[in-house]
Amino acid sequence: MQIFGAALVFVCDENFSILHNGGIVFEEKQDRILKVGDYKELCALYPNAKMSFYPNAVLLPALINAHIHFEFGSHLAQFCYGDFGAWLDSLMTSRDEVLNSGNSSESIILQGINEQINAGVGSVGAISSYGNDMPILAQSPLRVVYFNEAIGSNPSAIDFLYSNVLERLKNSKSLASSTFIPALALHSPYSLHPIMAQKLIELAAKDLMPLSAHFLESAQEREWLTQSNGYFKGFFSQFMNAANSKSLYSPKSFLDMLIPLQNNALSLTHCLHITQEEASIIKSLNASIITCPRSNRLLNNAFFKREFLLDSHIPLAIGTDGKSSNNNVNLLDELRAALYAYPQEEILSLSQSLLLSATLYGAKALGLNNGSLQEGKNVDFAIFEFSQPLFQTHQSHPNQSPLQFILHATKPTHLFVSTKAIL
Repeated sequence: MQIFGAALVFVCDENFSILHNGGIVFEEKQDRILKVGDYKELCALYPNAKMSFYPNAVLLPALINAHIHFEFGSHLAQFCYGDFGAWLDSLMTSRDEVLNSGNSSESIILQGINEQINAGVGSVGAISSYGNDMPILAQSPLRVVYFNEAIGSNPSAIDFLYSNVLERLKNSKSLASSTFIPALALHSPYSLHPIMAQKLIELAAKDLMPLSAHFLESAQEREWLTQSNGYFKGFFSQFMNAANSKSLYSPKSFLDMLIPLQNNALSLTHCLHITQEEASIIKSLNASIITCPRSNRLLNNAFFKREFLLDSHIPLAIGTDGKSSNNNVNLLDELRAALYAYPQEEILSLSQSLLLSATLYGAKALGLNNGSLQEGKNVDFAIFEFSQPLFQTHQSHPNQSPLQFILHATKPTHLFVSTKAIL
């Protein structure tokens, strides 16, 4: 039996409860929290437990990076930023060069894993297009929801591409464990044929697998889905030799295809250009949205419109995306960027909301039983120690510790995933 306590405990429930001098209790190799509460009371209740208390620290759920690509990790400056079309053109032009320069090597994947651990991340939603990162992530100490991604809009190639996805899914299932969960991803409605999408949706629904998709990341994508015109008309002509292509979906028809997944862990990433009507449909699907603020700024000069959350109450998770559209995959850096991205929001409530995006709502998006420190949840937690307390006892001021945590947290001193100490 072990008890860990700290001066501040961020429970990360819906109300963002904060315990002063709180703690959690769990048994080694039993991946569920037994009790959460006042540290001294827990020690009295379990007098034979191993006890550890950190007086200048925050104890909170291990963070969740809900959307990350470990592939393409070896590039430095081969891709163009500032416009989605320019970025996608550069990706298509430099893809093979980047992939062949060491992207799939063990050292690159391990570097990405270590970036997660050093930022206090215990769980990831890993989007994989090729499967090269699969064995390394399966053996990593992280809790991984592994999304085998499907891409391809050429009808003549559907059988081959579908077989490839099924083979990767089969391989990921052979590695499945309590901390490595096979899943499926639809790349996006502009890049995936409906026949293959429908097959994968049916498969995910049948097996209750998590499913994720990029959706309306760019203005170019919205123009293509609604008008079959603009940037993607030239893209398909140039790169796919398909001069007369038309969109295979509207935004609504793509969302309607996802109706069978209402009982799954379903997430849509980016959603920069959704409408209020589409937000309402996403809500009706019981889906989550995942935002990647720095990637969105670099590729689209935009951030997710958080006002949609006020009307629709959609869970909003957060991710780093991959290094093809970011300078690193450090989730603490992502939280800091998001903190500055919404100056119209009251900063203390925004800080709490962002931390929930990296914990409670990340778990919802990935279908995990963690993300909050509550009885019965998995034993995934982090402790960040600071040189000084993060709070002052001023009666007239709200608790600023969530804001101060985002501003000053760098690396946890302790990180546990599934009761195992990683740090």
